[in-house]
Order: sequence, then C-alpha cells, then structure tokens
Amino acid sequence: MVLAVVATSALSAPVAAAGTPAADFGAQVRAAGLTPAEARTLQARVADELAREGGVRTAANEITRANGTELLLVLPGETYARDLDAPATQNVGAAAAPSSCAYYTFCAYRGTNFTGDVLRQKRCADIIYINWFGNGSWSNNQSSGTRARMYGSANNVIYTTPGAYSEDRVGDWSPVFHVDAC
Repeated sequence: MVLAVVATSALSAPVAAAGTPAADFGAQVRAAGLTPAEARTLQARVADELAREGGVRTAANEITRANGTELLLVLPGETYARDLDAPATQNVGAAAAPSSCAYYTFCAYRGTNFTGDVLRQKRCADIIYINWFGNGSWSNNQSSGTRARMYGSANNVIYTTPGAYSEDRVGDWSPVFHVDAC
C-alpha cells in the first residue's frame, strides 16, 4: 500500500485539469506499474515542465499548455510515451501511426523512431514550440493531405511535411523553432 500513498501524494501536487481529479493520477501510475521511486521521478519531471513551460496537468504524464499543445512524457524506464488516459480506440482510422499520435494530430518526438517525450497538436494555427536539439522524429497523422510547416528561429519556413499520413523517423530538430500543425 506504500505505492498508493506515495504515488497519490506525489502526483497530486501540481494543478490538475477540471474533471481530472489528482487522485486519478495516482491510479494511473499504479495501473502503469510504476514503483514509488519511478512515481517520484515522473512527478519531478512533470513539476520541472510545469515550472518551465506552464500549463495544466491532464494525466499522470501529460501536460496541456495554454496554446493547446499536449506534452506526453515517457514513463521512467520506458522508451515510448504511453497515453495513460486515452481510450483504447484512439487511433482508429490511422493504423500506421504510432499509438501515441491519435488521428487528426501532428506529433513531434524527442527521440528517433517515435521514442521519448511527445508534443502533440490538433488545432490549426496553434504553434508547437520545439526546444529540442539533435535527432528526433515526427508523425503527421492529421486528416488526409494536411501538411505541417516547420519554422526556423527567423520565423521562416524551413520544411513542409508531405500530406498526411506522413512521418520522418530520423530528423534533426536543431534548426526547428516551432511547428504549425496545419
């Protein structure tokens, strides 16, 4: 029962979205199989992200920023980010996309081959700010044919993705300052 106490208290400190009780975060952590140490590590990462970028915690490993961008953190000891509060059928209609990138979404991954933390955006004209350097990946799982634009620090378009569905399993985030999903 120590896990329940540690996970719930450690995961209830940051602000939770309305309708997402902080106690649910502890339940998500337990269901994900995290140890108390892993729960504390995750809590520290969430707290750091909230302090640095702001937003509202919407799941044990997810933050929604003011502009609608969702940050999904990879769980301690894992390679791929898991959406702990998503329905099992979130990816219907787009079987080729990584499981963390639902249909109608553009996803930027910190690591190559859809690994690491994920920044997700669904709304057109909302900006995904990228503060990563080195190789990562992306998945354009928006409606058919939709293209995302990547901008450099001078607000110039440096790359436009092929129409959805498209992806790049190894791409350099270093020159990318932000992405407009559609």
